[in-house]
Amino acid sequence: MHYHKTTILLFICFIFSPLHAQINFNSDSISKTVNDSLLTVPKNRLNSAELIFATNIGVWSFDRYIMNEKFARINWNTINDNFKTGFVWDNDMFVTNLFAHPYHGGLYFNAARSNGLNFWQSAPFAAGGSLMWEFFMENEYPAINDFLATSIGGICLGEMTYRLSDRIIDDRSVGFERFRREALLTILSPARGLNRIISGKAWEHRTTKGNSISTTTPITLYSAIGHRIIGDNLQSKNKQDISNMVFVDLGLYYGNPYDPDNEKPYDFFVIKIGGNLFSKQPIISRVNALGIIFSKDITLRKPNQLLTLGFFQHFNYYQSQAEVNNVSLSPYKLSEAASFGPGLLYKIKLRRPVTFSASTYLSAILLGGSQTDHYNVENRDYNMGSGFSFKTNFELEFKNKARLNLNSEDYRIYSWIGYDPNKPDIIHTSVQGDKGIANLSVTSLIFNYIIRKHVLFGIETSYYYRKSIYKYYPDIKHKVAENKFSVGYIF
Repeated sequence: MHYHKTTILLFICFIFSPLHAQINFNSDSISKTVNDSLLTVPKNRLNSAELIFATNIGVWSFDRYIMNEKFARINWNTINDNFKTGFVWDNDMFVTNLFAHPYHGGLYFNAARSNGLNFWQSAPFAAGGSLMWEFFMENEYPAINDFLATSIGGICLGEMTYRLSDRIIDDRSVGFERFRREALLTILSPARGLNRIISGKAWEHRTTKGNSISTTTPITLYSAIGHRIIGDNLQSKNKQDISNMVFVDLGLYYGNPYDPDNEKPYDFFVIKIGGNLFSKQPIISRVNALGIIFSKDITLRKPNQLLTLGFFQHFNYYQSQAEVNNVSLSPYKLSEAASFGPGLLYKIKLRRPVTFSASTYLSAILLGGSQTDHYNVENRDYNMGSGFSFKTNFELEFKNKARLNLNSEDYRIYSWIGYDPNKPDIIHTSVQGDKGIANLSVTSLIFNYIIRKHVLFGIETSYYYRKSIYKYYPDIKHKVAENKFSVGYIF
């Protein structure tokens, strides 16, 4: 199992490698390089729908005939039952509902993006693909949580992977270099890769690169590996659990939030992924993604200050695992799978070598998931619901060499549709879990120092505080602390 985790994380690192030639080291700069001729792809909604249909049929065929999954045994009776019953809340695993489904939605979204449709035109195709799967491709009742996670979360992950896959394309390349680019493009964005194979673009040679999006947008990519120490059950003197492990972090900054030329959704976005090796922790423990939908620059009197007001899409995923006295626990789980809200970003150059930045975000969570201490039905040991989040970030940068960050994230998720534990016979798939309110606060202090432009040394300390307020059970408080020491590389 440990070797399996290592292989997956190294594989994730490898798929980003073709971006290396496109990366600008300073994310604050706006590249003025003359852009290669962009390729205009004709809009084809029919091809988009056909590709989504083929994707669903392909996934269903794999589940039915290779994996022999029970849920894939469908017929006209199961389809009729799905329409009669309508939407419910399902009991699939945390990673399935709140990470895998958004990824699947990204496939639908990219089926449309790769056929010439823009961001807004592609969004309905993510919803349409999800509806087809929920009502036709499973014998389980359609789940409203799956629809929201796939449709909305899929837009976020789909647009990010589409833009990154576009940077890999180089139709001038030949031989193994061309094969490598097309293979990695297909891994990063399977729907786009499949569409290029079907259309013949995967081997078509051009005198231009064939990108659909400007390649002058700056990108900063980093990876880090190091030692992670987690202290769980901090409120207990007798049952504290200390876990040591190797961790891997990946981060990517696309664009510049203060660029006045930001006109389209996701002209600026950030994604960070954290994983673990050689431990009982989940292979993917953290995903933080933020994409700008639209923004407005606010002119200030002093030229050394920048202020941007924007509307952002959020996708956040946290999962941890602990073991105390051979009893498996989950100190915290949280998902912000479908979330939007305003944000304000400020930057000032205090003195020549020092820059201060601050940002704050408020978002409405349409679909989220949170740790529960009681609800455990089938594969689900967490609550679902809706709510809001509030985030603040402060950064001091010294001579483009050292950075000190203080980050705060606060999430509140309400599970509105619960059940009465005194009536266990009514527990069924029409509930979000334990009725109540889940709060998770994450505070992090991070110091990074760059050695010789590329080598990165980092220290990070974080504190997680979970408070779950239940209607039918006593309130629960849980505290987790972690420290990370890492060395990384900035591409």
